Amino acid sequence: MANTIRAQAQLGQNGLTTIKLVIRHPMSIERPDPKTGQTIQAHFIEELKIVHGGETLVEADWGQAVSTNPFFQLSFSGAKLGDPVKISWRDNRGETDSVDVPVTDAGKK
Repeated sequence: MANTIRAQAQLGQNGLTTIKLVIRHPMSIERPDPKTGQTIQAHFIEELKIVHGGETLVEADWGQAVSTNPFFQLSFSGAKLGDPVKISWRDNRGETDSVDVPVTDAGKK
């Protein structure tokens, strides 16, 4: 999978940077196929990681209970305009994606 992460990191006047992201992923649970009765294997994100300036801000362990195309948001201090924030995930099938998002000014659209 490629280009599954849509994200923005915006620095507000209060000095906090807010990251908002959506990950395009099925996040499906293991279940029987209603037509065939065969097991449909689970496919879900196991780890979400967000890093700024070499410091891990979030390292979340996810599972089958997280919804399809999950949304995640957090705020942190210490970022400057233009700083990169690295967002990455890994799922239970070994698929991964990552993106570097620059911190932008929340007052500019």
